[in-house]
Amino acid sequence: MSINSKEFIKVNGTQFKKNDKSYYIIGANYWQAMNLGASEGGNKSRVLKDLKILKENGINCVRIMAGSEGPEGEPYRMYPALMNSPGDYNENVFQGLDWFLAQLNQFNMTVIMTLSNYWHWSGGFAQYVNWADPSKSIPYPPDYSSFERYAARFYSDSTIYSTTQAYYLAHIKSVITRKNTITGQLYKNDPNIFAWELVNEPQAINVGDNSHDIVFKWIDDTAKFIKDLDANHLISTGSEGKNGKDWFITMHKSPHVDFTSAHVWVENWGYYNSDDSSLENYQKAETFMLNFLQNVSDWSTQTLKKPLLVGEYGMARDAWSGVSKYSPLATTTNKEKYFTSLSNKIFEMEKQNACTGHVFWAFSGIARPSDPAPTWIGDPPHESPGWYSVYDSDKNVLNIFAKHAKQVAELY
Repeated sequence: MSINSKEFIKVNGTQFKKNDKSYYIIGANYWQAMNLGASEGGNKSRVLKDLKILKENGINCVRIMAGSEGPEGEPYRMYPALMNSPGDYNENVFQGLDWFLAQLNQFNMTVIMTLSNYWHWSGGFAQYVNWADPSKSIPYPPDYSSFERYAARFYSDSTIYSTTQAYYLAHIKSVITRKNTITGQLYKNDPNIFAWELVNEPQAINVGDNSHDIVFKWIDDTAKFIKDLDANHLISTGSEGKNGKDWFITMHKSPHVDFTSAHVWVENWGYYNSDDSSLENYQKAETFMLNFLQNVSDWSTQTLKKPLLVGEYGMARDAWSGVSKYSPLATTTNKEKYFTSLSNKIFEMEKQNACTGHVFWAFSGIARPSDPAPTWIGDPPHESPGWYSVYDSDKNVLNIFAKHAKQVAELY
């Protein structure tokens, strides 16, 4: 397939284009896709039902993991992992990814492929560090400060960087050049792939005056490596944008990074209390979110002249409703208000070419926390099941996306 095929999504100024038409993302995080698509231990019928529900509610893109790292026995992980040890792949899981990609045509969806993770729930950077230096074990959270310092060694420790990066680039090459066992198509030639994401939530580091240089070099080198392998697809970083303008610029200024990434987490970052029913509590969260989105949009579209995609956001269910916020039976009053406000803000920015869409966290579909393990709901293994999950029964929440899709269709 020609690398100039109009089927592939391209950047045009601060917008995306597909088949020469504006392409606006209304997306869902469905990180568990490759495991669910596996013939052994997966649930293909569930995937098809989940994708049907998403399509019916206007979703046109899913964001998934395209990398998870073993070995088995470590806590809080996706199991089975795609890669048990460097270069040793679980073909059953890889074929699950093949199968999932092969389903997207019938649902007219694209996919963001996240190649690794800064966090531990898929193995991620900490596992790469441990492979390179097994003398020090992974300091798993709840001590996040120790864990972040350990994971940051992936790109900040010069004594192991050549090894961690070599393992990582080899994985990237294995994914991008893979031939899909269902379609016979190389991943790099698959127009259903919207973009490659370097890693889920790379973190800022503080290792001296050259901290920005270290992170930029890793992003720039890695993105260039991908572009040299695959000229068809877009690249972003997977960054949150939570560390201010300077770090946002550092993480996205590489000429090989096509668009910027931002995630907004009001409860995790201390701007929302899901136990508090007061209007003041909700307004604090919404105000922060709106200001955050405006800032990252300005940095992206005015300073860097690149499109912005909001790749994660979520809100817990109402903990004051008399039911645990982790229960699917808890109400979603504030979640509905918050998702509506965020969607409206991003749509207004889109009209000004200042944002290109949003991807909610995360879709559980027909699954429930009470299902037999592994449940593969929207909450990763290290988090309380049900915290941010959106279920097929959350009709009011899903209807927000359906209404938004109609607005976008009228605009374009």
